[in-house]
Amino acid sequence: MSEQSYDEVQDALASPDTDGELVHWMAPKPLRIGPAGVSAAAGVAFTLGVVATVAALAIAHWLGPERVIEPPRRRFWR
Repeated sequence: MSEQSYDEVQDALASPDTDGELVHWMAPKPLRIGPAGVSAAAGVAFTLGVVATVAALAIAHWLGPERVIEPPRRRFWR
């Protein structure tokens, strides 16, 4: 084998330039949300909004003044 072909093989097998990372496979992947994820997020947001509204109305009713409904009086005209 000639010296030139040996150098070509060495260059082909040389590792790529590193940027300081030891392992690339441990890097976090970008977040991907498909149609099912978007639908689930919208459903959860809607449910959370309904629960928050019902809770706010319940607290407002609980903290509000007590109302006493008086039955109508009969009026007698003399």
